[in-house]
Amino acid sequence: MRDSSERQGPVTTSRDADRDRKVRRWLGHYFARPGTDWRAGTTTGHNATHNSPALDGLRAISISLVLAAHLLPLGPKYLQLNSTAGPMGMSLFFALSGYLIIRSLRTATIFEFIIRRMVRILPLAYLYIALVFIVFGLSGQALLSHLGFILNYRLDQMIPVTEHLWSLCVEVHFYVFVTALAALTGRKGLIAVWPCCATITALRILEGTPIEVATHLRIDEILVGACVATLPVRRLPTSTSLLVWALAAGAWAASSHPDSGWLQYLRPYATGLLLWATLSQPPNALFGILGSKSLAYIAATSYALYVFHPLTAHGWWNDGSIYQRYLLKRPAGLILTLLTAHLSTFYWERMWIQAARRRLASRRALKPSIPTDHIWSDVSSRS
Repeated sequence: MRDSSERQGPVTTSRDADRDRKVRRWLGHYFARPGTDWRAGTTTGHNATHNSPALDGLRAISISLVLAAHLLPLGPKYLQLNSTAGPMGMSLFFALSGYLIIRSLRTATIFEFIIRRMVRILPLAYLYIALVFIVFGLSGQALLSHLGFILNYRLDQMIPVTEHLWSLCVEVHFYVFVTALAALTGRKGLIAVWPCCATITALRILEGTPIEVATHLRIDEILVGACVATLPVRRLPTSTSLLVWALAAGAWAASSHPDSGWLQYLRPYATGLLLWATLSQPPNALFGILGSKSLAYIAATSYALYVFHPLTAHGWWNDGSIYQRYLLKRPAGLILTLLTAHLSTFYWERMWIQAARRRLASRRALKPSIPTDHIWSDVSSRS
């Protein structure tokens, strides 16, 4: 006969049990679905409702900075505020994208993630490229570079109204990267965004490129947001939360100035710190401002605003005296851009997004429910 120890397996000490509980608790923070309490499996107010409005506020700030940098003269030239506002807006936009993409990947299958990203990016991007092709003309090679999202490596194929599309190329390349990472390694493998982010920054330092549009020299601004998504979020003490946020915002601005030297290599991390500080805010005046309805609307239309805004910044729109350009044409162009962005967001883009949602819902209805813990297994059979 076997003795009791053989029947029951190895003896677990209280120290081992305490260690296992700590490990499970940490993993619970990391692998919990967005908007759920990892301890009870219930929706938590902080994750589900507290953060989203504040993130909308950050997105609105990011697109406002980019539009201001591209469309307006910001202060005396010697301050280089236009050259500062642009990188600030793009780094924040990228960090938010990385953060939200990782959260999305945790609660969707690979197939669902790909479909959602495609209908979010492609309909508007291809509509704009088609419009540019018809109105301004593009060579066949240039058209392929635009449609294939490799424009940030083919700068010679850009024209003034498509120079901004480099950022969409970086975004799409990031989608491809994280999709492959998730498909190969599963949910746990997403932690690899940390060494990847550090590697890209090291490469930037070795290349001596504090700011660049090529993906391999810019994607750390997205990866840092992905890194933040892997961290547990805890509210900061009320007494210091605003101070932490202000210091993070100061570092973000300082590292975006073209004369800040080596600090520019830390811009992704300053932006990530700002994102983390925003997520960690308790309910306060800052949260109320970032969660305002006006900023939420700007955030909702931010993608279309970004895509369409160059159309009113070049050619006839940029001719004439300072008075004509900035007191007449710029306001008119901004109104036209806002109207176009509204129509695109709530009609053109929404049509594609809702169609994809219906398709995915019907697809899920035909399949047995899959536990969240197993959405990464057997990816190929479900896609």
